[in-house]
Amino acid sequence: MADHYVALNQGITGEKYSDFLTGTASTAGTNQIELRVQDSVVSKKDVILALDAFKAFIENAQQVSAAGFLVTG
Repeated sequence: MADHYVALNQGITGEKYSDFLTGTASTAGTNQIELRVQDSVVSKKDVILALDAFKAFIENAQQVSAAGFLVTG
């Protein structure tokens, strides 16, 4: 089974369904932000917990810098 993703481009708020791109093949190099979920039994709660953890990671400048991410504040 393939993983599934949902992707957005930079600056898109996701207010409209058409803002999102979904599928199974990688969007690497096309979309700036992508969430990939492995095909399995994953609960909404688990995905939301992971999103909260990712948010905390991105908000921590020391983690972001050490990981090599080039995001600006």
